[in-house]
Amino acid sequence: MNLDKFEKGPREIFHPEIQKGSVNFKFGVLFAKDGQLTDDEMFSNEIGSEAFQKFLNLLGDTITLKGWMGYRGGLDTKNDTTGIHSVYTVYQGHEIMFHVSTMLPYSKENKQQVERKRHIGNDIVTIVFQEGEESSPAFKPSMIRSHFTHIFALVRYDQQNDSYRLKIFSEESVPLFGPPLPTPPVFTDHQEFRDFLLVKLINGEKATLETPTFAQKRRRTLDMLIRSLHQDLMPDLHKNMLNRRSFSDVLPESPKSARKKEEARQAEFVRIGQALKLKSIVRGDAPSSLAASGICKKEPWEPQCFCSNFPHEAVCADPWGQALLVSTDAGVLLVDDDLPSVSVFDRTLPVKQMHVLETLDLLVLRADKGKDARLFVFRLSALQKGLEGKQTGKSRSDCRENKLEKTKGDLIDW
Repeated sequence: MNLDKFEKGPREIFHPEIQKGSVNFKFGVLFAKDGQLTDDEMFSNEIGSEAFQKFLNLLGDTITLKGWMGYRGGLDTKNDTTGIHSVYTVYQGHEIMFHVSTMLPYSKENKQQVERKRHIGNDIVTIVFQEGEESSPAFKPSMIRSHFTHIFALVRYDQQNDSYRLKIFSEESVPLFGPPLPTPPVFTDHQEFRDFLLVKLINGEKATLETPTFAQKRRRTLDMLIRSLHQDLMPDLHKNMLNRRSFSDVLPESPKSARKKEEARQAEFVRIGQALKLKSIVRGDAPSSLAASGICKKEPWEPQCFCSNFPHEAVCADPWGQALLVSTDAGVLLVDDDLPSVSVFDRTLPVKQMHVLETLDLLVLRADKGKDARLFVFRLSALQKGLEGKQTGKSRSDCRENKLEKTKGDLIDW
C-alpha cells in the first residue's frame, strides 16, 4: 500500500480516540471559603482569594477564551458566554482545560449559579480548593449535588508552612487508581505537588471511564462515531481514491458468502485506519503521538537489544526501572546489561505472565498455566529489599501469603 496517498487523510479517523478521553481532559475547580458547607455557597463566590489565585497559577496558564484555538473543554471560544478567561495546560501530551468556578459567568439574581454548575457539575473530576484551618468543618462529597462527578480532590493550602495538603474522594464503583497518596499527604515542593495532582486526576478519570455506567455509554458513542465515519468517508462506489471508495472496491475479489464478504470489509476497514494512523504517528501529527520531528526521529516500536548473550528462553518479561524482569525455565531473573542476572523467584514458581506497576509499588504474576493458573501480588519494595540483602530467589512455598484467592484459571488482562 502506498501510504503517500493518505498524506491528506481525514483527521476524523482520530475522533474515536479523543472521545474515549485518552487524549484531552476537563477538570472542575471549585473555590470554597472557610465555613461554607453547601454547593450554593461555594458556587456563589464571585472571586477567589490570593491563595486560590496562586494555586490556579500553579495548575496552568490563564488564557483568553475568545479566539482560543486549542482544546476548549466545552467552553465558548466565540461569544464569551462561558466567561472571558480560563486556565489551561498541557501535561505529558494531554491538553487539560480547567472549569474554574470564579471564572465562569456569575449571576447576582440566580443564587444557584446554574451556568457554573452546568459545567463543573458535568465534570467527572473536580478539585475543591477549601480555605481555613484543619480544625474547620471539612468538605464532604455529599455537599455537591451532582450525579456525574465521581472524584473530588480536596486541596488545602497552609500559608504558615507554604505547603499543600491533598485528600481524594471517589465513588465506590471507581476502581483503585494510582499513584498512592503519601503519608502524610502534605507537599512542600509545589512542582512535585502539581505533577502528583495532575497524574492522580488523569488516572482517576480513566478509572471512572471503566465503571459499568461509563463503559456502556462509551461503547454506544464509539459505535455511533465509527458508523458515522464509515458513512461519511465511503459514500461513492466509483471514486478512485482509496479513502473515498466502498470496501467492496478495494477487495481483490468478492467472497462467495455474505458473511465472509462482511468480515473482509471489516478487516479492510481496520487495515485502512491503521495505515492512516501509522503514517500520522510517524510524522508526529497524531493527537496521542509524542514522536519527535526532524531527521533524527525513530520509527515507532523500534526493537532494542537488551542482552545479547542471554542463556535462557524467555517466557515473558516486563521492565523494572533500568533493568528487565524475565521469566525463564530457570525461574524469574532480574537482568541488567551491566550486572550478572539475579534470581528473584526459583523454578518452582513457573511464571507465565507478569506486570510491573512501579507507581503502585506492585508486581502482579500469573503462575502455572490453563485451569491451574494462579495470581500472585508482591510489593516491589519488599522484593528490592530482599535483593539488596542477597537473599536467594523465592520458592513457591515462600509465596503462599502473596497468592490471591479465587483466581484459579484467571489471566492478567491489561
